[in-house]
Parts: sequence; C-alpha cells; structure tokens
Amino acid sequence: MSRDPHSGSAFPTPSDYQEALQFPATAFADPVLAAGTPRTNALGLPQPITGAFAAVFPMETEAGRFAVRCFLTHVADQQARYRAVARHLAEADVPGTVTFDYQPEGVRVAGQPYPILKMAWADGEGLAAFTERHLGDSETLRALAAAWRALLADTEAAGIAHGDLQHGNVLVRTDDGAMRLTLVDYDTLFVPSLAGRTSAEVGHRNYQHPDRTETDFDAGLDHFAGLVVYTALRALDAQPDLWPRFSTGENMLFQAGDFYDPAASPLFAALREIDGIGPLVEALERACYLEPGAVPSLEEVLGGATLPERSGPKRRRANGERPARRSRFEASFLPTVIAVAILLIAVAAVGRGWATLVLAVIAMGVLGWQVYRGYRRQSPVRRQRRMAREAAVLGQWIADLEDTRRELDRERRDFLAGLDTFRADRLAELRDAVLDRHLRHHFIGELDEVEGVGHRAVVRLKAVGIRTAFHATADRVAEAKGLTSETRRLVAAWRAALVAEVADAVPESLSPAEEQRLNRQVERRLASLDAEAARVAAKAEVQRGELAHVHEQQRATPRLTPGRYVLFLLRLRPLPRAQSVASSAPILQRPQQPAPVAPPAPERPEAVWWEEV
Repeated sequence: MSRDPHSGSAFPTPSDYQEALQFPATAFADPVLAAGTPRTNALGLPQPITGAFAAVFPMETEAGRFAVRCFLTHVADQQARYRAVARHLAEADVPGTVTFDYQPEGVRVAGQPYPILKMAWADGEGLAAFTERHLGDSETLRALAAAWRALLADTEAAGIAHGDLQHGNVLVRTDDGAMRLTLVDYDTLFVPSLAGRTSAEVGHRNYQHPDRTETDFDAGLDHFAGLVVYTALRALDAQPDLWPRFSTGENMLFQAGDFYDPAASPLFAALREIDGIGPLVEALERACYLEPGAVPSLEEVLGGATLPERSGPKRRRANGERPARRSRFEASFLPTVIAVAILLIAVAAVGRGWATLVLAVIAMGVLGWQVYRGYRRQSPVRRQRRMAREAAVLGQWIADLEDTRRELDRERRDFLAGLDTFRADRLAELRDAVLDRHLRHHFIGELDEVEGVGHRAVVRLKAVGIRTAFHATADRVAEAKGLTSETRRLVAAWRAALVAEVADAVPESLSPAEEQRLNRQVERRLASLDAEAARVAAKAEVQRGELAHVHEQQRATPRLTPGRYVLFLLRLRPLPRAQSVASSAPILQRPQQPAPVAPPAPERPEAVWWEEV
C-alpha cells in the first residue's frame, strides 16, 4: 500500500480502511466525522460495503447520518471530476441526486492521507429489490415506471447523465404516497463542464449499450440504460413471471448477451409476444445496432421517434456476410478517392511535381484520419475494445480473490499453530482471575495492624491509588513517596501471603468445561475462516466462468482489421458478420472484498442505499 492519490498507485484495501476507522478521531480530517461512530459488525469492527471503486462506511454523527466513500482505485482527474460534479449538482439542484463533499485528504490510513466522499444520507430500497417485492402490483409498478421516466427527464433537463444507471445505483422510497427515486454513485456522472473527457468506466454491462466505450461520455449517456430499465418495468407490469425466468440478481431482466444479439435472445423473443409494449421492445432492439451516441432518449422514443431499421436476414449474402449500411463518409469514400486520384494525375500531367506531392500528402493525411476515425467507430472494433477491457478487469478480480484465499489459508495455519499459546493465555487469565478476586477483598487498611507499617504509610499508599492488595504491586508501591525500604518489604510480604492463601485454588490446567469452551471457540473460528474461504473460492470460480464467456464472445465477434475496413470502403469486401452465442452474458460486477476475519453484519429487514454500492 503506497500513498499517491493522484498517480494511480495502490490505494488501501477495505481491510486497511476498516482498521483505520476503528479510531475515527485520528482517521478523519473532517471534525464531524472524527466525532462520529461507524456502523460495526458482530465483532465491533467498522463494516464496509464494498463495490467496484470504493468501500462505503455508514457513520452516525451529531450532525446526522453520512456515508463515507473510501476509494479503492485511482481515477484519472478524480479531484477535478468530483468538484465539477458537486458544483453542478449544487447549482442546478437536480432532483433525485444527493449532495456530497469531496475531501482530497479526508482519511489517514497507516499515516498517509487518502481522498473520501462525505455523502449525505439517502434512505431507500434498491430498484431491483423494490421491483421484486411489488411483482403483481400493477399500480405500484406503473407508478415506478412513471417515476423513472420523470427522473430521466429531470437529469436530461439539467444537462447531466449518470453514466451507470443500474439496479444498484437507484433507490426507491415512498413519501406520503409519492414515489421518489434517488441516484447514488457518481463515479461516471457527466456534467457539461466535463465535456471532452473520457468516462472513468463503462458502466454495468447488463444495462449499457454493447458498443459503449470510455470515449462515450456526454449528456446522452443514459439514453440506452434508461430505455432498458423502462422496458423491463413495463414488461414486468404486464407479465410478472418474467422475473423468475430472467432475473439473475444482477439485472432487472436484460443481460449483456441480449444486447449483443437481440435476434437470438430468448428474452427479446418473449417480450415480442407481450401486448402493449411492442414499440418499446422494437425500439430497444434497434437501439442495440445504433452507435451509442445515436440512441434517442426515452422521451423521444415514447414520443414516436423512428429508429433506423437494421439490415435484415434477406439482405445477407450466401457467404454469411452482410452488406452493412454505409455512413455518409463510407458511401463517399470511393468516389472521393477516385476524384483525388484524377486530380493528382491532372496536376502531375501539367508538370507540377511538387504540387502533386504536397496534394498527395494532404489527401492521404485527411483520408487516413477519416479512415482511422471510421474504423474506431465500427461496432466489431468497439466491442473488441470493450471486451478486452472487461477481460482484463475480470482477470484482476480473479487474481485479487486468489490473493484473498491465500491470505485466509495463511491465517488458518497461523491460528492452528498458535493454539498452544492461546490455551496458555487462557489458563493465565483464569489463574489471574482467581488471584484478583481474592486480592480485591483485602483492603490496604489491613496494614494498619501490621507492625512496622502504620497508618501514615497506609495514607501514602492510598494517595497513589492503592486501595486493595490487588493494586499493591511492586510498581505501584514504588510510586508512593516517603516509604522506607522496610515498609515496602512488609507490604510485598503481606501481598505474597495473601497470594499463598489461594495457591491451592489457582488452576494448574484448564478444566473440562474450559476445554470444551475453548474447543467451541476454535471450531467457530475455523468454521468462519473455512466459510469465508469457500465463499471466496466460489466467487473466483464464478468470475472464471464469466471470463470464459467474455473470451467466447470475443471469438464470436469478428476481428475487423484496418485493411479489411479499407477494402470495405473501396467496395471490395463486405464487413464480417458476428456469430451468434448464448444470450446470457458475464456480469461485470466487482466481487465484494470484506475483511477476511470479519463475519457479515446481521441481516436487516430492509436494505438501505449504501448496501447497493
């Protein structure tokens, strides 16, 4: 763990933050948080809720409740981004958002400062949990869909986009019968002053356009995800049994594979059969084939906006490749090349060699730049870039889980190796307890009757806090002023005699009951470690499966080379067509990384927003 919040070096782990936040007064720079109390788990340790980029610690303070967001990774221009977002939200007063304070050196871990977000508390139930709880309640689901539509309209009017709309970042609550939605997690939020930058991440892939990359970062960023959630809510209102068939716990209905190939998606096939939502389903299906920036807003779709129709099966050639619909640049490329070639030949024919060379360089530069831009915007290229990034992230998560598993194995070995010491410590505690109980019942006043001590010495011993034989240790007696060496010897002898009185009662070994109690503690400890290790191993296995699916999708997505694209522009080769794969796709959500030894907090009847990080 090294310090440099502004360079991308390693940030603290959730366990590091957990250790530091046991002492808020020294951990936090903010005086309100420093005087607060973190929510704790069964062991009394601060309980982090861990997500992809941060660990969130709920804090109770005199000023109210806050959520402290502690970062796990560095985000480029993090401070500038959060300050721009905070300023815009404060000025625009956007409904459905919460205020926060970015503190560049808000928390100290191992003596080093790191940034935090001090976020206002937001109560609510996660969107997916709320939806599942109200399946079959048409009135509530329709109100939820209307509230979702209003939320998107409000953010669009404010010129912002959340960038990662998904079930874990939307909270639902009802106030006096009115349904209110709140957005949390602003790592990818776009505001006008951030125009021209790239996105810190590409969002939950079960909600995002399949071609979205980090370069897609503008006010229209939520159009696709907004349509996904609205369509899911309307579909569940009409047919609640879709939930057990298609919900995985990490989506509403749709998974990323549905967006990669809607024609082969069982979910899209089921939605097409539902009366009343046909236009929505068709719009979402067509949106999957548009560029992310070309997807219209939900209001435009509901207002009757017509989306371009993709090339259908009838237009595919016998070799399985499809003649892609060409953009204006692609359609004009070949005529432009021919025209430039004719111009260069004409200039060369009149003996203008240098002019021909200059024109050729300029033409090649302009056309080359346009070809590069066009190539980067092609769907296969964008998808391969996105999936390469997802594969790298999944690989890192697997490595992190393996590190955690090895740490748990080491902790288990150390625990077993230390059992003899633990047993000896427990025996020492029991022996001390017997002595302590006996010594505390003999008050220092008994020395009044001991020849050579006297009342004056007793007063001096009381002056330094010695009230009983328990307190009359050699070190404490040495603190008393004005005592002769003989007096000190007599006090020590008095205490030693009392210790001797209970020598027979002091245990030499643990009793059967204590052994049984110790064994139960050992069993619980080992069971906790084994359960955590099994959970981590299971998560690693799931992530390996997710990584394998990404690789499968990569193989199914054609690799469009620059040369192949140039041949397409010259009308010599069509673009390759992707192969169909299973519609269920990997769920790119970072596995939780709680402190290895900390058991989970007791379940609560209703989740609150920081549990959806």
